[in-house]
Amino acid sequence: MKLIHLLVLCLATLALNACVTDKHAYNQQPQKIIDAVVAKYPSDKNSFVFIDAPKGFIAPRLAIDAVNKEIDNGKVVAINSALALKTATVIVAGENELLTSTTIIKALKLSKDKIYGAKVVVIGAKETRQALTDAAAYSNVAIEFIDTPI
Repeated sequence: MKLIHLLVLCLATLALNACVTDKHAYNQQPQKIIDAVVAKYPSDKNSFVFIDAPKGFIAPRLAIDAVNKEIDNGKVVAINSALALKTATVIVAGENELLTSTTIIKALKLSKDKIYGAKVVVIGAKETRQALTDAAAYSNVAIEFIDTPI
């Protein structure tokens, strides 16, 4: 009887492992983004910031609220610091368009006098381009958009 329980447990574990998404595909996406930017700007130095999003239906919205309320601003500071250096083009991409755009806008408005004249390349952001363009104009930062590579 114990052997049957062990066998059922092993089969259930194998079935659950088959349901897990392929993590290799996720790890390939940032490299494709970097390759697309290097192909477009082969002589520029680049700083890459990838904003990963929490999984689920409500979690990304809670993350956006945290960025808006300045509770979770690690990526905001990373983007702002990279822009303030002005030694490289800052490339920003993310898993969730609204979270990525909210984070970039917050970074652009954080200290506009320090990031004046910097350049940022945003990957994707089809639905939030106007808001990002307005925030970049407010901070006098050059902004460009590249479609997400497939």
